[in-house]
Amino acid sequence: MNSFIYPFFKILIDYVLYYTNIVEYVKIFARLLCNFISCSSQTEIEVNNYKRKCSTIAIDIFILSKWFLLIYLWVNNINSEISKYLIFYLIYSNLFTYFYYHSWGSKFTQRNDAEALKRNFINYLLAIAYYLACYAYLYQVHYVEMLKVNEELFDISTLDYINAIYLSVSTAFTLTYSGIQPLTQEIRIVFLTQLINTFLFFTIIITNSVPTVYKQGEKQ
Repeated sequence: MNSFIYPFFKILIDYVLYYTNIVEYVKIFARLLCNFISCSSQTEIEVNNYKRKCSTIAIDIFILSKWFLLIYLWVNNINSEISKYLIFYLIYSNLFTYFYYHSWGSKFTQRNDAEALKRNFINYLLAIAYYLACYAYLYQVHYVEMLKVNEELFDISTLDYINAIYLSVSTAFTLTYSGIQPLTQEIRIVFLTQLINTFLFFTIIITNSVPTVYKQGEKQ
């Protein structure tokens, strides 16, 4: 018997959170497209490999797209409620994807060959860089007026790109950022969410994301 706590979280993760993750719809669209253009003479294995390849390409396109979106919002200093919550959603999607596929366990069979492990590791590093960049954008554009350093308020000229990235990395890895003070409860919660992101990435997911190519080679 699983009582009720585990079934509750299983439903929450496998159905609620899973189906609110935009990445899954990108992959579903890629598979549907494969079904439309695949050849009827192909074997089932060939069709499945083709679908997997389409999903992989779709994921790569999605990764590039969300990076371009972040850069566009950041470079143009777009400060709106829509852009703020969109970035928060992408941070959530970024984290949930790696939690689901590397810790919780996907309902789909995952490749475990050397090439797939290397690809997962590269995507893992990109995911970390992306969430750090997202928080840097939020600090510089959306929360700059809620920060004070050395008894002076930050402004856009003080918190430039480099300082924003440095603040994001410092917060993620609990480094000291020269006298910074959060002025509101909202920015304190943002700091807290970034620390939680870091904890989940580095203490839960990393154990299943580092390639084990050499170990596989020894077994062979």
